[in-house]
Amino acid sequence: VKEGMIPNTSFLSRSVDMSEFVENNKLHLAEAGVDPNVLIDTSTYPVPAAQRQDVPLELLLHTFDTENTIVRNVEEKETAYGKMDSVVRSHRNALTKKTSGFAAYNWSPTQDGALTPVIAASGAVNPSGVKRTSFEDFLQMEAKYRTLDVDMNSLVAVLNAIHLADLMAEDMKLYKEVLASNKLFSFSLFSFSGLPYFDTTTGQKKAYGSVPGANDTQASLVYCDTEVMRAVGDTEVFVKYKDPGERGDVIGYQQRFTAYPIRGKYIGAIYSGK
Repeated sequence: VKEGMIPNTSFLSRSVDMSEFVENNKLHLAEAGVDPNVLIDTSTYPVPAAQRQDVPLELLLHTFDTENTIVRNVEEKETAYGKMDSVVRSHRNALTKKTSGFAAYNWSPTQDGALTPVIAASGAVNPSGVKRTSFEDFLQMEAKYRTLDVDMNSLVAVLNAIHLADLMAEDMKLYKEVLASNKLFSFSLFSFSGLPYFDTTTGQKKAYGSVPGANDTQASLVYCDTEVMRAVGDTEVFVKYKDPGERGDVIGYQQRFTAYPIRGKYIGAIYSGK
């Protein structure tokens, strides 16, 4: 049996894993209270004291359910491979693709901002009918992060297939060096097929799950790995063996998961204009 291809989701590892703070599929955090006052040349003693009041936060993990699959008894017996084993893998793969795409969408900014840079590539039109991105675009994005005084070692770039092709067409020698080092200047380089889309007329990210329109192009994602988080909760398998009506087994999966920017800062995107 030839199963579907699985996208590379290794970029997820470059984020803050908060799974250890999950209890009963809820993420338990706290928002720090106000900073203390700073006194200059004080002559008042004892120095005033105040207790910091932190605000507890509770975030419910999202629920990802696969649709059930029926493996009928006659199919399992008549196939030359273990169909149930293949079905189990397909459910796991489907959850991986969906949760990774959910993370990539949430880690991408809605629009350009002082702390959420979004760049529209403006090169010549490529064979895909959109404007080419370039090494210069990523240099400009790196410069934006430098002005924000972020740790350059924390930078991650997740490129879509078209942008990778643009860089290859621009400078094959430099592209090969980038692939060999997995570094695009200061960015650690990854690729992923499930990145979000931007509306090229407004420069804003499309709604999650919406169908791309004529003016929409897929973006590449950039972020600081200390500024985005993921949390994994329970994985449940629901199985009904020897269902009398279906004359077979029925199986479905449920995964608890979430992923967000931690402070809504230092996340960016590059998309190609039409």
